[in-house]
Amino acid sequence: MTIFRIASYLERFGHEVSFLVQNPSIHKSGAAALATINKYFQPFSGTVEFFKDRTPDAIGDALIATDRFTCYPVNAMQGFTRKFYFVQDYETAFYPAGAEALLTEATYHYDFDCLCAGDWLHQRMTEQFGRWSMSWPLAYDAGVYHPGAALNKRHSNRIALYARYVTPRRAVELAFMALAILQKQGVDFEVDFFGWKLGKLNVDFPYRDHGVLTSDELARLYQTATIGVVFSATNHSLVNKEMMACGLPVIDLDLDCVRSIFPATTMAFAPPTPEGIATQIKRLLEQPHERDRLSQEGIAYVNNFSWERSARLVESAIKDRVAYAIQQGGCDG
Repeated sequence: MTIFRIASYLERFGHEVSFLVQNPSIHKSGAAALATINKYFQPFSGTVEFFKDRTPDAIGDALIATDRFTCYPVNAMQGFTRKFYFVQDYETAFYPAGAEALLTEATYHYDFDCLCAGDWLHQRMTEQFGRWSMSWPLAYDAGVYHPGAALNKRHSNRIALYARYVTPRRAVELAFMALAILQKQGVDFEVDFFGWKLGKLNVDFPYRDHGVLTSDELARLYQTATIGVVFSATNHSLVNKEMMACGLPVIDLDLDCVRSIFPATTMAFAPPTPEGIATQIKRLLEQPHERDRLSQEGIAYVNNFSWERSARLVESAIKDRVAYAIQQGGCDG
């Protein structure tokens, strides 16, 4: 979604944008993929082209890799003034130590300028890999995510928990172990699981299995839940800011990739252990004044963000680096 969102804004800013999709597995044509982008993601009117074995003969000012898999064809392609890496996560940590992790880390040594989602990634690309890098913040859609009339009508014991267990970096298992501790302690709570369909669970506490929700459904959940719990072990999640925009107090893991983004007053940081998470959940369930404080601090913090401002930062970086490359003598490769 973030890739399509930034691309949509770049189009609106007057740039010609195209997508090159590597090894397509679902759609049969670029036109079909374009229809899906417009139906389920963001408005986009550029072209979508597929490729498999051979890199396309494309030319342009900027060529942007979006993950480690696309870095390899991007590195091989000629005909672009400058190449970029749209870095949304530290992908090396997606894999155990071994070939996959090493191949992923190798992409950070390519001569790409890094467009990083947040200061933590920006610092890593600069200091660890010596890349030219800039930071743009993950944002939220203020037209969807806002406190609404439900700000003063919240439940007193409902936990909105991002439960995309198919993505290991979400550390959902830690949250489940924390809930088991709370259940043994006799804490009164209910859970709204969202992000992925869980199916029937062997638990005694009340829960609702929402699966994947639309943006409007997420906003309604965030506007009425008591606290939000969302983890990401490799870079912070944009779900945090969407929750905060709705006035929902947030619990995340006490990790550098989170601490470096969010001020200490805006969320509850939990040690990355079942006991540490359970302690923070229990504390917020039992302290309505602390929830109110976090709610107000969170709303004030995210008020500074918008997707348009983030896209303008990306646009400015691309324009500056393309201009610099032209001054230095032309195309990459």
